[in-house]
Amino acid sequence: MKKYRLILLMLAVLLCVMATGCSSKDTDISSIFGDVLPEKITSIEVSGYYNGGVLEPWELTREEIEELNAWLSELLLKHRTYAEGETPNEVWNGGSAYQFNVNDGELSFSWANIDTAYIQYDGERYEIINKSVPPLNLDV
Repeated sequence: MKKYRLILLMLAVLLCVMATGCSSKDTDISSIFGDVLPEKITSIEVSGYYNGGVLEPWELTREEIEELNAWLSELLLKHRTYAEGETPNEVWNGGSAYQFNVNDGELSFSWANIDTAYIQYDGERYEIINKSVPPLNLDV
C-alpha cells in the first residue's frame, strides 16, 4: 500500500509541475516595462546591427517615436528562458538587432530578430507572439 501512495504522490507532484510550467501567460509591453516607461519621451537613439554589420546610431523623429510607441503597445509577448549557451543569438548566425536608448538612458531595451523576434529588457528575453511588421523600416 505504501508503494502506491509513493507513486500517487510522485504523479501528483509531476502534474503540479507540468501544470504550472506550461501555463505561461502572454503579456503586453506595459507589464514588462512597468513603472520604468517614461511618461514623456523626448528622445530615442537607435543603434544596432544587421547581418553582422554594425549600423551607425541615429535619433528618431517625433513621428518615428509615435510609430514605435504604437507598435510596442500592440505587442503580445511571452517570457522565454534558455539554458546557458542556448540563447538564440548563441545558436543562430545573422539576423538583426536594434538597441533603443530612451531619454538618454532613462529606459533601454532591444529588439532582435534571429530565429524569431524578441524584445530584450533588463536581462530577460520576451518572444513576440503576435507577428507584425516592425516600424521604422527595421530590417527583418
